[in-house]
Amino acid sequence: MNKHILSIIVCIIATISITAQTTMAPMSVKYRRSSLYTMISVDPTSPYVEEIKSYFVNSPIPDKYNDHNLENRIFTINVPDGKEMETMARMMIANTPPGTEIDIKNINDPQLDDIAKNLVAKWFNRSPKGGFNMDLIKTRGTYDASALDIAKSKNDQRGAAMLADAGEELIQKTFVLVNEFKYVSKEEVAKKASGWLSTIGEVAGAAGLGDVSTAATITSAGVTVAGKGYVVKTKGHLYRLDWNDEVAARFYNDYWADDTSITPEKKKLFDETNIFKLVYLGADDSWADVQSSVFTKKSEVELVQKATMKAMDAVIVKLQKNHDEFKTKTPLFSGEPITAKIGLKEGLSDKSKFDVLEQRQDENGKTEYVSVGTIKVDSSYPIWDNRYGADEENPANADGKTYFKKTSGKEFYAGMLIVQKKGK
Repeated sequence: MNKHILSIIVCIIATISITAQTTMAPMSVKYRRSSLYTMISVDPTSPYVEEIKSYFVNSPIPDKYNDHNLENRIFTINVPDGKEMETMARMMIANTPPGTEIDIKNINDPQLDDIAKNLVAKWFNRSPKGGFNMDLIKTRGTYDASALDIAKSKNDQRGAAMLADAGEELIQKTFVLVNEFKYVSKEEVAKKASGWLSTIGEVAGAAGLGDVSTAATITSAGVTVAGKGYVVKTKGHLYRLDWNDEVAARFYNDYWADDTSITPEKKKLFDETNIFKLVYLGADDSWADVQSSVFTKKSEVELVQKATMKAMDAVIVKLQKNHDEFKTKTPLFSGEPITAKIGLKEGLSDKSKFDVLEQRQDENGKTEYVSVGTIKVDSSYPIWDNRYGADEENPANADGKTYFKKTSGKEFYAGMLIVQKKGK
């Protein structure tokens, strides 16, 4: 009898151990994320502008990206009439007359090059002396330390392949997102609505928000209720660091030196170079409404802060859908059932489809991603509501993951990567 009991206990312990490993595995999965530097540009006359700026710089970037923020994330300059305007465009062109509309994508200014150079310097942990190292690339790319020895790698086929891989998989996928925000009082919109606007679309149009089909609170609650809050519109401008074979070769040959071999001449070369560039990819608009303060104990400034972050999350989703290179990879949380820790924040709907990828390495250690199947959102389960503040607005939906159905491929397991299919 004792032997039987002992066997049962052993089985239970083994089962618990396997279950724990299965549960924990996805949380320890190391995969290569794109890197992101976010900036904010707001009208200094907007409500609670100082609180918004402080809140923005202290908020984490989306967890599907590596944090590659530089020190300056908010810019202020004086235009000719002395009025401070916090827009990225006027920051770069100080002589622009007040009120002039500027298309950010057409700006060609040395400060853009400075941003690109500073992003490269951060990738290689540039020290005050001017020396570089590969520590950050090793960490983010899970590379072996010896494989990224610059002196050896340039003369070794496998090492060169690893350096190229680091460039393609990490440095080349560095993005800059400039968020321009506009704040519209719902009181202003609702007053217009009560006077002559009859549809939600017209209300949204009057607020400069385009066709917003879900802005029901603006009109249905009336001026008194709807006036307690703001509608936040954001325009996100997306750039990518232009790291290619030519730029990489010049960096490693002309500028690279660690702290033991750096010279004043080599430090000056990097300080004065302009070979690093940002490529403008495009822009998208999004918006966020905030529930009326009569329905919450939150202060008005908290509501505006919340809407600001929701609007930024929404514009990131739109940019991902329109720019494949900006899409993120997400590890499966479990293979049976198929789940992943993404949800409404990432723009998922019942129609969302994903490719399932296996991360492999060739004989030289270069990374490749092989599609091994496809999945789609399982509509028999609710999509996880992980939007900003959803834990307060929708506490019932706290499952922490979204469920999927396999549409093709082999058996999937935790840690496999998924990427949303184009246009979905």
